[in-house]
Amino acid sequence: MRTKWDALFALFKLRKAKLGVIAKRAGSSSSSTRQKLLALMGEGLVGENSLGEYSPNRKNPKTWNAFNIMKFCKNRGVNYNFFFSGEFAELVRVGIGKEEVYLSDFEGMNCKTARKYLAYLNRINLVFVISKKPLKVKFVREPVFEEVISFFGMEIKKKAMEGKAEGSDAYSEIGALLKEVRELQKNASFTGLEEEAKIEFTSASTQLEGNTFTLEESKQLILNDVIPQDKKLKEANEVKNYFGALDYMIRHIKEPLSIDFIVDLHRVVVYNLGVKEGIRSANVSIKGNPFYKIAHFSQILPMLNELCRKINEFNGRKRSIRKTIEFAVFAHNEFQHIHPFEDGNSRMTRLVWNYVLMRNGFPLINIYANAKEEYLSLTKLARERDDGKLNSFFTGMIKDNLYKRVRGGKADGAG
Repeated sequence: MRTKWDALFALFKLRKAKLGVIAKRAGSSSSSTRQKLLALMGEGLVGENSLGEYSPNRKNPKTWNAFNIMKFCKNRGVNYNFFFSGEFAELVRVGIGKEEVYLSDFEGMNCKTARKYLAYLNRINLVFVISKKPLKVKFVREPVFEEVISFFGMEIKKKAMEGKAEGSDAYSEIGALLKEVRELQKNASFTGLEEEAKIEFTSASTQLEGNTFTLEESKQLILNDVIPQDKKLKEANEVKNYFGALDYMIRHIKEPLSIDFIVDLHRVVVYNLGVKEGIRSANVSIKGNPFYKIAHFSQILPMLNELCRKINEFNGRKRSIRKTIEFAVFAHNEFQHIHPFEDGNSRMTRLVWNYVLMRNGFPLINIYANAKEEYLSLTKLARERDDGKLNSFFTGMIKDNLYKRVRGGKADGAG
C-alpha cells in the first residue's frame, strides 16, 4: 500500500511536477496521490503553484528532516515508512538518551510494539542486543535518529556522562569487540567495509567543521568526482583533501610520528583552500571560547616535538586497552591545545588521535557528526581541559564504532 511518504519521495526526485507525473513516479492513481499531496500540504511539507505544479516546501525544516530520513533509508535499502511514526520517534528519543537501555525504560509503550521496533532496528544494525534476558540494547550513534526526533519536534536527550564508560567492563567489552574486528579483517570481503569507513570518517570529520556535504554526497564526490550543483567548490576540496590526508596517514601508519610527517599531512588537508601551510608564526584564538589555552607560537616546535616523542615511545611497547584509549585522549587534547597551524587544527587532531589508536591495533574510529555538540563541548569549546570527561565520551564512541564494524562485517558475509 502506497503512503503519503511515497508521494513525497517521488516529489523529492522530481523537484517540481504536476499531479499525473507524481502519481506515475509514486506508482499510485492520480486521485489517491492527490489526497496524499493534500495531506502533505496540510503539514506544510509540500506547496502548489498557480500552474498546478507541486514541489517540496524547502523553507520548512521538517521537509529537510523528511528528505534526510528518506535518503538514509534508500541508501541502505530500508523502508522509510517505518521511521515516520510518533511512537517510533519516542522509542528513539528514549533509546539514544542512554548508554544502554532496557525494555522497561520505554514507559507508556506497549511491550510488543517496543520489541517489534527494537527487533527491526537490530536487523538493520542500528541497535545492538546486549542481553536477551532481561532485554538490554544499545542504540548506535546515527544522524538519522536526530532527524526523526527533530521531525516530530521532540527534544533530544543527551546521554548521561556516567563514570560507567570508564569502568573495566567497558574496556573488556572493547577488547572482545576488537578481537572480532581483527578476525573479520582477515576476510577479503571486509576490505570494502574499510573503504566505507574511510568515507564515513571523512564526511563526519568535515561536517564537524561546518562542511555541508552529506555522507552520500561525500561518497559520490570521492568515488565519482561528482559535485552537487548547490555546493561550493571549496567544500568539495575540503572533503577530497581530507580523504587524501587520511589515505596518506594510513599508508604511512608504520612510520614514526614527526613534525615533518604532521606538516605533510596538514599540507594535504588545506591544499587549494587559501590556508597558509606550515607551522604558524603568529598567535591565534578559538572563536567563541576565550578560555581555551593555545600555545604561544614560539612554543609550538618544542611542544610538538615532545608530543611526537611521547607518542613514538608509547607506540614502542604493548599497552592495555585502557592505557591506549587514555593516551590517545591525551594526544588529542595536547595536539589541539598546541594548535600548530593557522587553520585545519581540529581535522589534524582527529588524524593524530586515530594515528595513535591504529598504531595500537584499533581500526579507524569515527566521531559521528550527530555527536558534534557533545564533542565540541569537551574539546575546543570547553572552559577548561578535562581528559577524564573526554575519555568517557571517546570510550563510548569507540564501542559504537566497533559494534558497527562487527555487525556490518557479519551482515556483509565477512564472518
